[in-house]
Amino acid sequence: TESLTRSAVLLVLAMTLGGIVGGLLGIGAAAFRRRAASLSMLLLSILGISTPSFVLVVLLQFGVILFYQSTGTRLLPAGGFGYDAHMVLPVLVLASRPIAQVARLTSAHVETLINEDFVRVARSKGLTETEIWLGHILPNVAGTVLSAIASSLRFSLSSLPLVETFFGWRGLGYYLLQRIESYDTR
Repeated sequence: TESLTRSAVLLVLAMTLGGIVGGLLGIGAAAFRRRAASLSMLLLSILGISTPSFVLVVLLQFGVILFYQSTGTRLLPAGGFGYDAHMVLPVLVLASRPIAQVARLTSAHVETLINEDFVRVARSKGLTETEIWLGHILPNVAGTVLSAIASSLRFSLSSLPLVETFFGWRGLGYYLLQRIESYDTR
């Protein structure tokens, strides 16, 4: 049960981070459409979707180790278990693809919503942009964010054994790989 708890904590935090950061990035990309900021956000989301988890794990661990070697300051632990700073890197790796996927889908959905008739009617009624965003656009985006999180959960689940192994996080994914390695089919 402890290994289930460890894996569940990582996944819940990664999905929460993916929904919040991805949603904000997607809304920002749609709000600033046809500007450099929008293009940058979408390019980052494409990079996040296409980067394999094992590459991101190695890059983050290498970055933390290089930072420590150059400054002598321990920024984050490069591995190990703990419900503290030890969670940051595994959660970032597991959340990278959900962030990117939520951002892409949210951006596309918000761009279509901005041009919908009900938004034009709200503008013609004299509502402010803040009222339109808070009352009309954002409530319609919530479903897209939730469905994007649900569909990206499979990517995080498939990355979980690798992430737990690389970071020394003994959860269900780690033990799954241990059982496969030892040919234990019980």
